[in-house]
Amino acid sequence: MAINFNPLPAAGDIVWCHFPQHEELGQPGPKPRPGLILNAFPALQAVLIAYGTSQKTGPGQVYPGEFVIDEQLDTAGLCRPIKFDLNKIEKLPFTADWFQIAPGFEKKRPLPKMGVLPPAFVSVMRSAWQNRT
Repeated sequence: MAINFNPLPAAGDIVWCHFPQHEELGQPGPKPRPGLILNAFPALQAVLIAYGTSQKTGPGQVYPGEFVIDEQLDTAGLCRPIKFDLNKIEKLPFTADWFQIAPGFEKKRPLPKMGVLPPAFVSVMRSAWQNRT
């Protein structure tokens, strides 16, 4: 039985997630990565999360429905720019099967939270949401 993390994260929290590589498999991905919490479902012990990657974050590599956090990395709990793809979202159980504590974040609370969406990026995220494909 999977161990639940409590409390659930809030919308805008950035967490360390085994985002699935193939939606139809329903299995945690092999590589943990940052994920952006979009919503929480307490009755289901689940969250809606957007895929994050450090790849293709430069000019001309960000497409409709995507945005990059490239400033205020400390607030976000990131060590490098991360692109979040709002076209690639999943509802996942908030358990240790899918989420883990990021290296160096053992003291952040509540675990496995890394940071939060910096306030300066809220409008950027909303614009990306409106432009999803």
